[in-house]
Amino acid sequence: KNKKKTGDHGLVQMQIPGINKNSYAGQFLRKDLTFDHFVVGECNEFAYSAAFSLASAKQNNLQNSLFLLSKTGMGKSHLAQAIGRHVLSRHPSEQIYYVTAENFTREMINALQNNSIEQFKQKYRNGCDVLLLEDIQHLSGKAWTQIQLARILDSLYEDNKRILFSSCYLPVDIPKLNDELK
Repeated sequence: KNKKKTGDHGLVQMQIPGINKNSYAGQFLRKDLTFDHFVVGECNEFAYSAAFSLASAKQNNLQNSLFLLSKTGMGKSHLAQAIGRHVLSRHPSEQIYYVTAENFTREMINALQNNSIEQFKQKYRNGCDVLLLEDIQHLSGKAWTQIQLARILDSLYEDNKRILFSSCYLPVDIPKLNDELK
């Protein structure tokens, strides 16, 4: 009864007494991908500062979303996971959803196939405090997924929830990405 299935890997995570049992969803956050372990240089200092600012403010009306853009291997995932780790270290009951665009799409398709799309939407709209969505370029050509994601993002944004996107491409350079997401 005190086990929870998480992620797409079929792994089971034991619940820790006194900690909100739903404080995590999506892929696992690596323990070593923290702000303390991120190498800050002249080329990524602004990205680091913006990510740390997003992670540090519980409710920040000035900044509740961030888009990280860089080539593969430049630290986007490290910063995304550092945000999740930082938030959980200060607010363990916060709902952190760290997921790739591919896994988000797969989860939505599974929800459609299992007639549980409303639960899927509610999970993200009402159960998410911080959405860390990686590799949004993989949404290219997935029109229905984009529509649903845009609606979820609108809801999160209106509720001042924190949102991070990452990509190797500017949104305008991602083919078949709808204007609302761009």
